[in-house]
Amino acid sequence: MKDLRRKAAQLVSQEEIFRALNYATLKARAGRLTPGEIIRIGKFELVVAEDDVGESVAVQIIEKRSLVEDLAMAKARELGLAPETWQESERIEWMASFFIELRDNLRRWQSIETHQGPGENLTFEKAVYKQTRYDSR
Repeated sequence: MKDLRRKAAQLVSQEEIFRALNYATLKARAGRLTPGEIIRIGKFELVVAEDDVGESVAVQIIEKRSLVEDLAMAKARELGLAPETWQESERIEWMASFFIELRDNLRRWQSIETHQGPGENLTFEKAVYKQTRYDSR
């Protein structure tokens, strides 16, 4: 089951939301977009954001955790698992392990960081550039 969970995480990491984040990062780099600017890619709205100390700029997307859970369950079904037959405790355990796999996969292969929140949401972010003290912003 661990291999299938890993495969589900790999499949989810290739979904439209992460392609949009990668594309928005390229657009932000090419256009030297500044913090606060919004980038629309398909049905997604992404924001260019600055870190707390003003040293780097990233593109972020905030999505409902349930959206990613639905993607995970769909991929689990595609892989031959039957999540609808799982007990609640099995589903919770599988999801917890899935999110660890997804976070690790996104970080390793796409340089995307995953954060909990705000609220029941997940924030995904990818670095655009590090600011230098010579930037005119």
